Amino acid sequence: MRNQGQITVFLSLILISLLVLFLAAIGVVEFHMDRARVSEAAKGASEHIKADYQEQIFEEYHVLLLDKTYAGRGEGALEDRMLRYLDYTLSSYGFQIQDVSLTGMKSVMDSHCALLREQIRDYMTLYLQVKAVKDIGEWMRLDDRSAETMAQEIATGKLEESEKSGDWQGEDPRKVLQREMKHGLLDLVLPENSGVSGVKIEMSELPSHTGQKDSDSRQDRADGEDDCSVDTSFEDIDRLEADMQKMTRSGSSESGEAGNGLSEMTDAGKELLYGLTCFDYFTRTDGKGHPLQCEVEYLIAGRDNDYDNLQAVVNRIVLHRMPVNMAVLLTDPEKMAEIDSIALTLSLAPGITYGAAKYLLVACLSYAETLVEIRSLLAGHKIPLVKTGAEWTVDFDSIGKLTELDRMDYSGADGVDYRTFLFLFLAEKGDVIYERMCDVMQMVVREKQPEFLMRDCICAYTADLDIRKHGTNFSIAIEASYQGQR
Repeated sequence: MRNQGQITVFLSLILISLLVLFLAAIGVVEFHMDRARVSEAAKGASEHIKADYQEQIFEEYHVLLLDKTYAGRGEGALEDRMLRYLDYTLSSYGFQIQDVSLTGMKSVMDSHCALLREQIRDYMTLYLQVKAVKDIGEWMRLDDRSAETMAQEIATGKLEESEKSGDWQGEDPRKVLQREMKHGLLDLVLPENSGVSGVKIEMSELPSHTGQKDSDSRQDRADGEDDCSVDTSFEDIDRLEADMQKMTRSGSSESGEAGNGLSEMTDAGKELLYGLTCFDYFTRTDGKGHPLQCEVEYLIAGRDNDYDNLQAVVNRIVLHRMPVNMAVLLTDPEKMAEIDSIALTLSLAPGITYGAAKYLLVACLSYAETLVEIRSLLAGHKIPLVKTGAEWTVDFDSIGKLTELDRMDYSGADGVDYRTFLFLFLAEKGDVIYERMCDVMQMVVREKQPEFLMRDCICAYTADLDIRKHGTNFSIAIEASYQGQR
């Protein structure tokens, strides 16, 4: 009997132990099920929030951003939406939502818009034509060589004298051009019945200006940056030489580094072509009534109105094309014979050498030719990359009637259009164009949502959740990002 009692006790202890283990196992399984349920609910809540991306920016610019103020409702609105989602999903299982907070937010403006650029590259990978980008890169190098060559040639030839005497009679072509220029640069190059607005936009709240002091603002930099205009009096040979040297420096970005288009053509090309794909410019507008008509021109120049932005781009085209045209003119014997005749006469005046007069006249005629090219570009036509003497349009008789000359409409394989120049100038500007892209996006959205700010937009965040059930706490952190969503 005693043995039977001991066996009964022993078996009871074993059963109790097994029951304890079984209950513990059930508890462990239940804990892991609860944790898995919380984890899935957290992921669902995160995706629920991500689905509230800024729709207008995605539709127009193909970029996924989350407005952390939830369209002006306040920075706590997103946490509140996540809390309500979690409560709806988990409360029936006995969970209580203790706290929800969004941390580790990565703004679209961080690190010179690095996350924006990443999304741009992902989007443009679907559309990029690599060959076209490489062709433009070759053209950029050609422009640099032309300007450098002209600067050197002027430096060595400006003191040249000639023993020949000139018998030319007539009005100095430079004065004729000056009269023509009194109408204004854009008036000479804009197509008929077209124009651009001079109405200024408010820039103080734009991303590229936020946090900048008045004396050090980006607008101040834009107003004085990269003086790309040339001296159109063509009376000072040293100034002409300096203008040619501007071109050799224009391939550097605002950060002082080499232009993206040369050294990083593949990645930078995607980003730059994105600018031409998703933003308006003078020869391509979508009629949506955006605050700026010349958006790409704004990316390049950063001025506060369309008129100044377009004029800044036109000045850049002049600076790039004039050296190329001067090189063509200097190799044309017939045209140079006429220039020599005028230069010999002008060199009779004190203080000017034959060499200086020659190069100033070459520059004057090349500038006029460049204006005709720009008229053609702004009308949507192409011009030859490097023209021949037979394709030259302007002579000294027509230099005072530039708006009456026929536009070029070149159809050769080496033709370039206005869009090509914009690509080149975007490549020269460096990182500042991405902040200005954010400027344009903000201006467009604020037409419908006046309180919208790009600095409130995030591309990634971490959701920290504190959830409780029957005395058990579940703390979980969910990282969410729009990057790599293509």
